[in-house]
Amino acid sequence: MAVPDHLLRFPTGAAIDSLAKRFDLPNTRDMQDWEWEVADRSRIDEFMSAYESGDLSEDEQFVLMEILLQSFADLEAPLEVDDRWARVLRWLDENIDVHAHSVWYWSDLDQEMDKYEGWSVTPFVREVLVKHRSRLDPEGEA
Repeated sequence: MAVPDHLLRFPTGAAIDSLAKRFDLPNTRDMQDWEWEVADRSRIDEFMSAYESGDLSEDEQFVLMEILLQSFADLEAPLEVDDRWARVLRWLDENIDVHAHSVWYWSDLDQEMDKYEGWSVTPFVREVLVKHRSRLDPEGEA
């Protein structure tokens, strides 16, 4: 299910440029979905430290969260035993206005959970969506 129009948010060029510089990440014109292409599970701690620093704009927080979600999705270890993952879920919950698009997108509502074989982060992110569903989907369309 597509992200509802009122929740749509996209990475800004300024946020991408800033994060690319901060983390020395590639940033070329041919990169589509930059935030997912530069995700790196080996750099999760570094990304998390930057998120916690308090010196990011909302656009940078949004893009960095996308990098984090993809980085965690690329992990091979179970997420439920990773304390860092619990912190990311808390940030999604506490900053739902910044991350509403991400929460909806990564919840992957097109897929039924009992048969789900997609992103490892989805079952956890769906819990955040359920908590905030009435705010995110006030018309109850999904």
